[in-house]
Amino acid sequence: MQDVNFVQRKPKEPLPEDEKDLEPDFESIVNSSTLPPIDPEKQLQRILDCVLPPRKIEERGQFFIQRASAAPTTRLDLVALHEKFEASLQTERAKAFGICPIRRRIYDELFDEIIRQVTINCAERGLLLLRIRDEIRMTFLAYQNVLESSIAYGIRKAVSTDNQQNTAVFERDQEKKKNEELMVKIDQLEKQLTGERIVKDEEIKLLEQSMRDENERLLESNRVLKMHLQSIIQMDQQMQQQPSSTERS
Repeated sequence: MQDVNFVQRKPKEPLPEDEKDLEPDFESIVNSSTLPPIDPEKQLQRILDCVLPPRKIEERGQFFIQRASAAPTTRLDLVALHEKFEASLQTERAKAFGICPIRRRIYDELFDEIIRQVTINCAERGLLLLRIRDEIRMTFLAYQNVLESSIAYGIRKAVSTDNQQNTAVFERDQEKKKNEELMVKIDQLEKQLTGERIVKDEEIKLLEQSMRDENERLLESNRVLKMHLQSIIQMDQQMQQQPSSTERS
């Protein structure tokens, strides 16, 4: 990601020994109703340092700073700035719509240059634009945090839903497997019951046949005993009749 450098800056100058000089008191400038009675050029540079802090540069072990330029902007400078802005959007392939960090960075740098130009013509107006810029950035960061939180929540929710779905699928497969095992067991029990029913039917048939045979045997035995009893009775009657005949004679 390259720096388009929309902001016009002064030539490099050595880094001051006290780096606090690079951090001007912005609050005192904003809250004061009138600017302090000092050199206008220094005051303007001080305001520009608040708007666009000096950049630190290191070259061959030496440190330099580069401040924002206080030179007024000409019409040709505006035309060149516009062309550079449009070229940067195309060169870095910034998205025309939606959230695009590249487009946002290019617009931020362009806004900084516009603030610099306005500040040179009217310091108070430049400070107001600076506050507007900072408010826009804070608002954007707040929305960005909300968006990131929403995305994180959505990801967590999606992961949780996916885990729940995987758990549900696993439980479904387990229940399906148990159901199949129960169906196999039921089939086995039905076959076992059918086999036992057949065996019981055979046993009942054999028992009935045995009882019929036993009944026939008992009937036959009873018939024989009855005939034998009748035979004995007849013999007894005959024996009783013979003595009576002898006495008559």
